[in-house]
Amino acid sequence: MERVMKLNIRSLRRLAVVSLTLTVLSGCTFISDPVSKMKLPQLSADKATLMAAINSFNPPGSTLIRPANDDDSSIFTEDLNKDGVMETIVFYETPDEAVQIHGMILEKKGDSWVKKLVFDGDGTVLESVDLKDVTGDGKLDIITGYSRGEEKGLVVYSYSSGSLEEVLTLPYTKYIMDDLNEDGIEDITVVSFKRNEFATITTYQYNDGFNVLDKLDDLDPYFNNYYNIVAGKVAEDKEGIVLDAAVDSHSAYTYMVVMENNMLRVVIPGDARTFKDQRIDSEDIDGDGIIEIGLLEPPKGWEYFDPETIPYFNSYYKWDGKDGLVFTSQQYRDPADRFIIKFSPEWHGNLTVDTKSVQNKSLKFIMSDTGETVAEVSFFSSLEWERVKGAGWEMLGRDADKIIGYRGKLEQSTNGGSSNKIASPIERKGIDE
Repeated sequence: MERVMKLNIRSLRRLAVVSLTLTVLSGCTFISDPVSKMKLPQLSADKATLMAAINSFNPPGSTLIRPANDDDSSIFTEDLNKDGVMETIVFYETPDEAVQIHGMILEKKGDSWVKKLVFDGDGTVLESVDLKDVTGDGKLDIITGYSRGEEKGLVVYSYSSGSLEEVLTLPYTKYIMDDLNEDGIEDITVVSFKRNEFATITTYQYNDGFNVLDKLDDLDPYFNNYYNIVAGKVAEDKEGIVLDAAVDSHSAYTYMVVMENNMLRVVIPGDARTFKDQRIDSEDIDGDGIIEIGLLEPPKGWEYFDPETIPYFNSYYKWDGKDGLVFTSQQYRDPADRFIIKFSPEWHGNLTVDTKSVQNKSLKFIMSDTGETVAEVSFFSSLEWERVKGAGWEMLGRDADKIIGYRGKLEQSTNGGSSNKIASPIERKGIDE
């Protein structure tokens, strides 16, 4: 079960204020029926009729399935061919048959639904379902990913006049739908990887059939796997793909690819600049719509400590549009993922951790130039907590037999004596109250 709480700590002088955003994950699981998860905002009164139709058309012993990339729905209702008539797409499995995955398209006729066609899926797992116009005809195509063991296959279907056509079939490790060349037409980029053998990126665009815009086929394949691939804005005016590659069970590096003049180009190679001893997902960490690359940085003064004991910062950088990276934000992420502290970007290079700190016991975040403590996290027994809870400590939650407490005094002086509040959220994750 996940619930979100917000705790606001009063502003304590001058410039800074800290607010606590607490996310609690208690391990509860919800199992929802397909009707409650239908994406049918315009057909809410017709859910029972639609579900009855689906159940009547499904073969005996079959089960509706939800794509692995979508926790929200197993039923997709859209006007696929833009003729004013709604269609519904569902997938079901027949595990005892040679072909295990099937798709079915229903069409709205008056107050009822009729079955238009059934098609077979090429795999044993439905990985993904997307409805987008990738053929440029103004109609929605059905883009599906299937897998069988480690093998994945992408299929693009075009639906028209009650018939379905496969217009693209490809193996893939990850596929991305975007407009990388920014010509206003959706394209499909396929990442393909086999450890120690090949790593390729190929972008396809439709023009009387899908054609290759460009391909990178000389990428380094000597790593374990891609653990994270994201696409979107990598600069204010540039689309791109960011790939996080796991070197081994811990360390990783990141590289970035953009398209210029219909040619793919690696602008940040996976080198020492993006290497990290722990996996960090690249993401839009500050919510400005641009993807950042995450790096691991030791606090000042901890450079010669045992790496296993260092309370590393996660620091995030943006591409500068040329061949470098620019710092944007910093946070401390608890190794057991129990909480996250997000610090003001202005503190980068000055914020550190007191070298007397010990993970899972107490952490003191200080300004290296003044020694001022700006935040503390400590683990208390129940008796210890009773003694300190009135001394400015806020309870983040409980973990095993310990209470995790936080107190903060986030203050910062700026030139000219201006006074701007700095929000520095703390997220509480995976611990019980």
